[in-house]
Amino acid sequence: MGKRIIRNRRLTEEESAEYRTVREQIAEELPEIKRRAKVAKQRILLKQVLKALKEERRRQGMSLGDLSRRTGIDSGSLSKLENDPNPNVTINTLMRYTQAVGKTITVQLEDA
Repeated sequence: MGKRIIRNRRLTEEESAEYRTVREQIAEELPEIKRRAKVAKQRILLKQVLKALKEERRRQGMSLGDLSRRTGIDSGSLSKLENDPNPNVTINTLMRYTQAVGKTITVQLEDA
């Protein structure tokens, strides 16, 4: 939270009205900002998982073709999955990928 500002003078009525307007606007926008932050956090976590899987695949010396044969997923789709800035993947696809590189995935339920 920001540092509290202490003034040596009282606000004018105009300044007070402006501050109220800004506070109301923030209060109105806050739920949407929180929703977008939550979605962004989920995307960031998914991208971290996909990055770790890609690193593991490479560590094992496995090509996308090798991974494709093990998962039954097209190489192009796997490449897109690994490199997409906004990945959208099913749990089934993620499980197939993780099993192909000898890993498991754990899903955890948390309060929102």
